[in-house]
Amino acid sequence: MRVPRRQSLISLTAQVLREGFSEGRWDGFLPGELELCRQLGISRVTLRGGLEILEDEGRVSSGQGKRRRIVGGGSSERLLVKAAKWVVLLSPVPLGSLTMTKLLWMDELREQVKVRALGFEFISSAAAAGARPARVLGDLTRRHPDALWVLLRATAAMEKWFGEARLPVVVAGSHYPGIDLPCVDIDYHATCRHAAGQLSARGCERLGLVTPQAVLAGDRDSEEGFREGAGARPVRAIRHDGSVDGLCRALDQALMEKEPPHGLLVFHSPHAVTTLTHLMRKGCAVPERLRIISRDDDPFLARVSPSLARYALKPDVYARQIARILFRQLDGSNSPAAPTLLLPDFVEGETARG
Repeated sequence: MRVPRRQSLISLTAQVLREGFSEGRWDGFLPGELELCRQLGISRVTLRGGLEILEDEGRVSSGQGKRRRIVGGGSSERLLVKAAKWVVLLSPVPLGSLTMTKLLWMDELREQVKVRALGFEFISSAAAAGARPARVLGDLTRRHPDALWVLLRATAAMEKWFGEARLPVVVAGSHYPGIDLPCVDIDYHATCRHAAGQLSARGCERLGLVTPQAVLAGDRDSEEGFREGAGARPVRAIRHDGSVDGLCRALDQALMEKEPPHGLLVFHSPHAVTTLTHLMRKGCAVPERLRIISRDDDPFLARVSPSLARYALKPDVYARQIARILFRQLDGSNSPAAPTLLLPDFVEGETARG
């Protein structure tokens, strides 16, 4: 284990301690401050500065006259996984705001983990999606020391924290660049490249992409794939704030342009329904004047008329892949290094016929 150099000594001390956690140098608790100062060859003031950084990150518990407890990481990681009793699904979005498809695969995941005698808990925390979520995530993981974690609609900051904490986790969705966590997601790049080809094959010379302004990792991959599939055809990104009124305003603005799109790919199934019904209310014939494909599926889309073209993946397929990674962690095996990407089926619908 290396000793910190003088340059940026406090931040280097924090980094050296992180490395010690990963290497398993200390088991469960840090030594006292005087012993740590001796091991690292630094002053007590410098050590406390480094420890404050790790406390803010949620990596160690506050001392308050006692030895500081290490939160995650190190040699205790394998013991923590083997002792896991719960699967905790953490989302900044409350349960009532999730789509039916997500609720269905969550219910299937609950059944999957029962096979291994694991409990299942859903936690919603908007604060976990803040710009500096370290304290919130540290508190949550300390309250659930025997958990395997599933992150849903996670921010880059959330994923980064779990990656550095080295806790057993799988991301339900796409992970962000530079963050090495196991994840299960739809192959949005390939799916949206296919969607651009479907619209182009139906005579759409100008394409539109209906997407929220707040871009998730999967939305970024979707846009890249759609533009790739469009080739030389122009693509108009129709960005909206996620509200019904905001989406309708964005659609109106796009259709009033001199060269409006002939075909739309809409991210997120509720937005696809809003898009279809708003265009029909405005007298825009679908699919005669404008063709629509929904990137995502939900059971209620099967009852929409005209039927929406969309991409569908069975919820049990998705849940089984997440459970597979969780069980590997439970057994002490390494998680997959590459993302687990699933290809949905294209469901023909009247909104894209032509």
